[in-house]
Amino acid sequence: MAAAPKRRVAPLVHCAAGIIAGGSSTTLLYPLDLVKVRFQADTRGRLSGVARTLLRVAEAEGPRALFAGLTPALLGSAMSWGGFFYFYEQLRARPAGGESAAASAWSSGVRSLQAGAITVLLTNPVWLVKTRLQLQERGTLAAAPGSYRGIAHAFRSIVAEEGWRALYRGVLPALLLTSHGAVQFVCYEQLKRLRPPSGSAQREALVYGAASKLAASLATYPYQVVKTRVQRRAAASPKHRGDLAAGELARTFACVRDTARREGARGFFKGCWPNSLRVMPSAAITFWVYEMVVNAAPQSP
Repeated sequence: MAAAPKRRVAPLVHCAAGIIAGGSSTTLLYPLDLVKVRFQADTRGRLSGVARTLLRVAEAEGPRALFAGLTPALLGSAMSWGGFFYFYEQLRARPAGGESAAASAWSSGVRSLQAGAITVLLTNPVWLVKTRLQLQERGTLAAAPGSYRGIAHAFRSIVAEEGWRALYRGVLPALLLTSHGAVQFVCYEQLKRLRPPSGSAQREALVYGAASKLAASLATYPYQVVKTRVQRRAAASPKHRGDLAAGELARTFACVRDTARREGARGFFKGCWPNSLRVMPSAAITFWVYEMVVNAAPQSP
């Protein structure tokens, strides 16, 4: 059955919709993201069980610790979702002539990769700070004078101690993770083609968003583990202060090698369960809010 005609709205509307949608899902499900990151960084097998870890963090560090790093997460989410949807729609607006369904799916994937790469280069410093704050246990602050006191202090400390290049630590696996967005958007766009003209975009966005996010997350999860481990503070050393690209390659390959040797294939999927619990409702909320905002906006002339 033919898909409903797509409403034309300005790219800035897509940007605003992405910011609102991303911020909503990030805040509601943030504790699961914190647990996921701690599982990913755990190389000693100290953590076991999502609920148990949530309780342990709340008891040992206080309930506020479950939201450690929320400020950079919201900033990064606003920049990532808003920027991604903006650049995606800008690229999509380019005339491409008539396309078959297969060609359209390919085009969606290419646009997602391009929009994702631009967004990664703009937001990597914010996500690095967010990861470091999530891995910093609040109970150790008094005993660790070098601990970050917030997002601004983290930025200043990283630049002062490790140089500005450190803000792009993990950018290589992050760029590889743009394939995540490509898989997600190809799945989402193809699922939307199944919607009858009278279907509810908001209701079906819940299902399509969750399904496409889960598929993309499982396909690219090892990149996420490597990115977290490369970005953690313990991995930061002045060993590769020279060429940014060379240092990033060395750190990334060293992380892959060490993880495979010490933990095997299972090490690349640490935290996959709490991540799945988070990403499905997160994507459902994100795409539902996004579709709702876009459909409520006035059409472009």
